[in-house]
Amino acid sequence: MDEFDEQSAHTEETLRDDRDRGTDEDASAEAVQRADLRRSRHAVLGGGVRPEVARFASQLAQAISDAPGGLVRSSGREPHELPDAAPRAVEYVHDEVPAGAPQLAEAVTDPRPMQVVGAGAASSGFAGAPAAEPLEVPAVFAEPVFAEPGSDPELTDPVGSFPRILPALREAALGTSTLPPGTLDGFGPGGVEVVPLPSAPAVVCDDSNRIVRVNQAFLRLADRRTDDPVHGPLGMRVNQLVAGPDADARLVRPDHSLVRVRVVRWDLPGALRAVLFIELEQPQGDAGTAADRRWTAELERIARVGTWTFDLTTATLSRTETLDELYRSVGVAADTDRGPVEGDQVALLCRGLRSGARTQDHHVEMRLSGDRVLSCRAGIERSADGTPVRLVGMVRDVSAQRVAEGRVQHSGQRFLDLMATVPAGVGLLDASGRLVDANPALCALLDSPLERLRGVSALDLTAEPEASPDGLPRWLRRIAPGSQHGYRIDALALLRADGTRVWCEVGVTASMADDGGVFWLIVCTDVGEQRRAAELLRSAATTDELTRLPNRAAALELLDTLLAGPGRHRVALVCGDLDDFARVNSSLGHEAGDDMLVALAARLQRELPFGCTAARLSADEFVVICADHAEAGGPDALARTVADMLRTTVTVHGRPVHLTASVGLATPKPHEDVTASDLLRYAEAAMQDVKRNDRGGVGIACEGVVATATRQLELEAELRAAISGDGLLLEYQPVVGPDGVVHSAEALVRWPHPERGLIPPGEFLPVAQRGGLLRELDLWVLRTATREAAGWTTPSGRGVAVAVNLAGLLPSEPDFLAHVNAAVAGAGLMWDQLVLELVETSMVALPRHALDAMAELVNRGVRFAVDDFGTGYSSLARLKELPAQTVKVDRSFVTGVAEDPADFAVARAVVDLAHAMGRSTVAEGVETAEQFHVLRGLGVDAYQGWLFARPLRADAMRRVLLAERLPTPATAIGA
Repeated sequence: MDEFDEQSAHTEETLRDDRDRGTDEDASAEAVQRADLRRSRHAVLGGGVRPEVARFASQLAQAISDAPGGLVRSSGREPHELPDAAPRAVEYVHDEVPAGAPQLAEAVTDPRPMQVVGAGAASSGFAGAPAAEPLEVPAVFAEPVFAEPGSDPELTDPVGSFPRILPALREAALGTSTLPPGTLDGFGPGGVEVVPLPSAPAVVCDDSNRIVRVNQAFLRLADRRTDDPVHGPLGMRVNQLVAGPDADARLVRPDHSLVRVRVVRWDLPGALRAVLFIELEQPQGDAGTAADRRWTAELERIARVGTWTFDLTTATLSRTETLDELYRSVGVAADTDRGPVEGDQVALLCRGLRSGARTQDHHVEMRLSGDRVLSCRAGIERSADGTPVRLVGMVRDVSAQRVAEGRVQHSGQRFLDLMATVPAGVGLLDASGRLVDANPALCALLDSPLERLRGVSALDLTAEPEASPDGLPRWLRRIAPGSQHGYRIDALALLRADGTRVWCEVGVTASMADDGGVFWLIVCTDVGEQRRAAELLRSAATTDELTRLPNRAAALELLDTLLAGPGRHRVALVCGDLDDFARVNSSLGHEAGDDMLVALAARLQRELPFGCTAARLSADEFVVICADHAEAGGPDALARTVADMLRTTVTVHGRPVHLTASVGLATPKPHEDVTASDLLRYAEAAMQDVKRNDRGGVGIACEGVVATATRQLELEAELRAAISGDGLLLEYQPVVGPDGVVHSAEALVRWPHPERGLIPPGEFLPVAQRGGLLRELDLWVLRTATREAAGWTTPSGRGVAVAVNLAGLLPSEPDFLAHVNAAVAGAGLMWDQLVLELVETSMVALPRHALDAMAELVNRGVRFAVDDFGTGYSSLARLKELPAQTVKVDRSFVTGVAEDPADFAVARAVVDLAHAMGRSTVAEGVETAEQFHVLRGLGVDAYQGWLFARPLRADAMRRVLLAERLPTPATAIGA
């Protein structure tokens, strides 16, 4: 043994001593230190080392020694640092290779040659190393070559990985040479051949633990051959073949399968050692059968997983078949400079072992083209005493997982973006009811940043908290996950940061969290403006806009409440209507009328007795509801008090206006089940009755008054049916000149009731007015009159006009012109045969479109007549503004024109003014010859009345027209 061998032996003995008494860190670094020892020995002994192997070893050593600060550089990857404890996951992107980056062959862990053994394949160069040339393996063991004394002994390892074996030892091991004298004196005669080996698997190794002799049983157990240049046992160390403690070790076969053995060692003379391997039974679940391996490989293929191992003793990297298949499927060339990262991981873990760091594992992800991602994880496998045995790695295709994670991440981001743009406030509450997240809208709604809102309980956010037994607010209920189980709260008051309230409509649903727990999702919409608008609508629905008194609806509601209470027999209702209030609007204007109503409402509110409530029913109609009329002095006293309040003088626009009101009183009978509507109807009936008979008085609802009101109500319904069913008829009263020539005839409506007979207009027209039937009645009269008058002619061929009195269909209505056009066109009447009579008050202050409609009809030939002129409240100067061609002198002036100087003066003024303005005049209600002569003297143009003819049916009117004229007092005297 030369100087180097002695030094090596001493070094190994030192290593063994250090291991026996050293720490776990020393044991962890032993494998790497032994590799350094082998590398040094090989460098001294020399041998036929191929240039590419030597270059690869040099680059490997350079990569380890030159990596500053624990950094290992690899081709196409950023440097990464080996952490002290758990390694950091580093992503490698093959598509981003820095310029001038070193090749992968530089990133290795051990300068000695490394063998890469694939599944079922021969050895190959490590990833990034030049492709190995075919090895020429000499028959070292089949035909030993002995070194001559003094010459350099030959290498028995063709790749330079085995130590040199001295000829004496080789002859002793192989039994083909005589050892020098004294070399194996301890064996006695026969040398090493005489060393007895048992029939069980056994080997003989030298003092460096290298195998020098084996028996056939061992070869069978280890599945090895002595002529195998790669996996042959001769020259290998025992710890390259055995892992684990001697009592329960694992014998490694070339295919990396393990055999459970017990190792027995004993020393032999000549610094040799015998090692016996006793095969043990495989533990349950640890049997590496072929079937198990096949199932494992199949499961790995399904899971797209592959594994590799790196033996620290032999520096051999092995990949499973499934790993090679995985690499091929993703387009990774395993043995190129852009191949996998196994070399990087081996280098990192080995350097950590060398430095004594407690390195456990290392994980990186390779990102390939086409969204392919490989998860590469490597770790250290140790023996029972903590000594590192090998490095193991697992490569898994996580492309689908990363795509799914990306989709989940994008979906989550889309959800966050959506929540950020939703105008409603959205919040997440955990199972305990605390806010864990909120969108900006909810933060703005509660006027608080998200940092302050997180962790706040729903109970603290509620303006009127009412906790349930589980500590949650009452409005937050535990429900099953899913939108179908959600619920909505129309209005919930939440607290803002400044303590004010915000009313929200809240939608609540439950959902599942990632950990399987349940959380609430709440959506809050600010409904404060809606509530305010609804309050205004409710106020408008129950409050009179002008006087701010309760309106009809509110009055009926209050009255119903009182009538349903225990004091219903003490309730009283007073209804008051202002007399002739229309004259205030027509003379002073509607603004003045409104001011007067406001003043009256204020007086009622101030001066009514306690327990009385005033309300406005319509334009000039008020009611007073008294909860207990005894406190007001009784119902009669209450009615007189209300009448006195409404009978007053009010100054409007600087002018005093005296007002009176007709008042009706109604109280419920003790045993009568009366409603608010019934009681109001009774009071209004009493008020209307007194208004007809005694304006300014007080009427009490009695059975007669109520019966009359009931009959009028029934009459209204029957009149409505008569209009729609053509149950009415027209009579015509001729309008004649002084000579008796018939100029026109006024249509007068009659109602032949099937049960009551002919009802006069004075009875059913007020019913039509109160029931809002005047417009429908006017339309019926217009259509019927134009149709019946279309055939009116005299023997001379002169057409006779028909006059229709309009009270509900007025020119101010938008569809007035359309209705007149339809009636005339439908009847075929000539335009100049139609006269439309309007009362004076309906022609006051007509809007522009009404004047235009009347002008258009006048241009077509229609004439307008002012009916009952002089009975209104406008001055006579109004006549010149009225778009009318005829003025009718009202019968109230005609009746006394022959006896009453006042009636005579008014009649003369009207006639003179009409003539001065180019209007013709008609006197209606002429019944005596004296009236006729006086009116004729005043210059009246035409006359209408019973003096000439009573109202005639249509057929009778046609017979009158055949005579062309009627007798008059003037014709009787021949004037």
